[in-house]
Order: sequence, then structure tokens, then C-alpha cells
Amino acid sequence: MKSAWPLFAGVLLCMCAVAGVWVRGQTPAGKYHAAGIAQAGDIGYPVNAKTPGFVILDVNVDANGALQNITVVHDLPPFTAGVENAVQSWQFTPALLDGQGVPGTLRVCVVFNPYNPSGVGLPGLSLPPTSGIATAQGKFQPVGLTQASYAKYPPNTVASGTVVLQVHVGKGGEVHGVVAVRGKGVLIGAATTAVKSWSFTPAMYKEKAAPADVVAAFVFASPEMGTQ
Repeated sequence: MKSAWPLFAGVLLCMCAVAGVWVRGQTPAGKYHAAGIAQAGDIGYPVNAKTPGFVILDVNVDANGALQNITVVHDLPPFTAGVENAVQSWQFTPALLDGQGVPGTLRVCVVFNPYNPSGVGLPGLSLPPTSGIATAQGKFQPVGLTQASYAKYPPNTVASGTVVLQVHVGKGGEVHGVVAVRGKGVLIGAATTAVKSWSFTPAMYKEKAAPADVVAAFVFASPEMGTQ
């Protein structure tokens, strides 16, 4: 009597391939996962700043996730220098290619959010599609930000400080998920609501749209600074 095992094994292999599950834990050749953030610290709101604004950086990390250099994508003196100094102490995860660490780039968008509970007079930011320094052997470009708004300061609170969010952007440019890396509860809610309304262009890998993360950091001014 012939064994049914060869037929069963063939069917199982076919089912695994259709489901996207690869035998022996292997991933498809050329599978790329973009760099991310592991830990973040506070960013100071300059006490002499007269207006709010946005700073956008590309953080370039090596195959172990160690920061190599920072590229300024959108500059806003005097905010930019403070952002660069703060980000130097953050911790990142490397990009992965076929499960192995490779150099990568993570876009970091920092919002200096004024104390303004009403939200009046805060138009937000409009940018042309922005691309970062190509990494992963010139095959990857990070998520781009084209339209962003400030968070509405939560009423009935005197909370201030930095909220850091990891935002997962799909290959259609839509927000698929938001994870809080740092921040206070009431401010996290306000920042999350705002970032879900932002407009992104997707990351690109090998000239094709790909899902990737972008960091959105909201630096909430203290009420003592007044409405900007």
C-alpha cells in the first residue's frame, strides 16, 4: 500500500505558500523591513520661541540600529538644533533585509505645539512630497509628509512635555496604526487624534510603494508660555 505522506506534504507546502507562511521560518528573498524607534526622550520647547512650527529630520542608522548621522529635511531655527541634540540620545532599530540588520533611514517629524486649547489660528503645515537620503543600497526612501496639523491642547489640564508616536503608514499612504513610545496619557490622545489627520506619501523600496514607520513627536508648550 502506497503512503499518503508525499501527497499530504505537497498539499501542506502549497497551503503554506498561499497563506504566505514559509517553511523553516524563511522569508521571501528581498524582504525589507524599514528602520524604527525603540526609545525616545523629551525635546525642550525653546522659552524664547515666538511661534510654533515643524522640524523634519531623517535619522540614518547602521545595521545595529546605532545612529550614524542626521539629515535636516525641513529646517526651523531656533528649533532644529534642539531637536538634533535630543534625538542623539534616542534608540533605534535597524532596517532588516531577509531578517538581517542593514543600514536604514527613519523620518522624524517634530511638532512644536503651542498652548492653545481652542485650536484657533493654527493652520498647520503644507509641504511638497519629501524624500530622504536613499538607503538599503539606494533602494529605500522613507515616508513623506505633505500635510500636517497641530494637536488641540486638551482642556482642563496643565500637562506639557513631549509625546512620541510611531506611526505605521501603509503603501497607499494611509495611517494603519499609531503606537505611543513616550508621553502622558491626556497628551497622547490629543497627539494621536492630530496625526491621524496627517497626509503622507508612502515609503518606496525598489521604486515600489512599501509600508513603513514614521515618527511623529509633539512638543506641548506649558500653559505658562501662553497662547502663541
